Amino acid sequence: SSDVCSSDLLGLIVMISVIRSGMDAALQNLDVTSNNIANARTTGYKKQEARFTDMYSSAITSPTGDRLGIGVQTPEITMSQKQGNLQKTNGVLDLAVEGNGLFQLQDEANPEKSLFTRDGSFTLTNEGTIVNRDGFSLMSSNAGPISIPLEAAGIVTADGLQAFGTLRRLTSVAIRENGNIEATYGSTNTVIIGKVGLTLFSDPNRLKPVGANLFQSSGGSGRGVMGAAITGGRGKIHSGALEMANTNITEELTNMIRAQQAFSGSSRLLQSEAEMVKKFL
Repeated sequence: SSDVCSSDLLGLIVMISVIRSGMDAALQNLDVTSNNIANARTTGYKKQEARFTDMYSSAITSPTGDRLGIGVQTPEITMSQKQGNLQKTNGVLDLAVEGNGLFQLQDEANPEKSLFTRDGSFTLTNEGTIVNRDGFSLMSSNAGPISIPLEAAGIVTADGLQAFGTLRRLTSVAIRENGNIEATYGSTNTVIIGKVGLTLFSDPNRLKPVGANLFQSSGGSGRGVMGAAITGGRGKIHSGALEMANTNITEELTNMIRAQQAFSGSSRLLQSEAEMVKKFL
């Protein structure tokens, strides 16, 4: 009857929508996986994970009264902040975190916006400021930029003024596991001029990526709490090492094959459904 034909046609159209959502999900999974593979050797990179959930119809019900599934959706793509392997570099200003904390950075052009990263590739500017490769300042545990004078006759530390007697040039820098920055002027004048800060989040996997291995806080991640290394579970700092990407190539390739198969299977189903719809038209 016409009612049966209309019902069958509606069912086919709904099925096409379900299959299409599956193809879109497979494509999104391929995009995420491809990005992870492309950044497998990027310092401090955190792999992305696409999360999929079923969609249910509020208008269409089964004969038993249950809601029917009408496809799949991707409510969010999160970052996995799982620890990556540490690689030795011997560069004093190459820093890696063993733990949960993130380095906090400040863009002088937008000082009200804090940025966070696990990429510890830092350098010293001609003015003595520790910055990342984009020129953003590394923040201390007191939430201020870290500056190391290239020459000084004395340094004001937490213990007061430490005078050297004469103007001395900076000869070496060391950064300890607790974040203490030790600067040596001349051959014997070593002072602690600051402490590298680490920021802790209630859910770092929901930090908002803004490119170049940088993140901003979000409603899901919570507001970051700045503090000293080792304290509060922030982890310790390794000078002379960098954290590598936490991407597992074998897992990503397996996931890519699975997503490709899902897309291929869905496309064949879509073709079959389209041919059946033609018979009703």
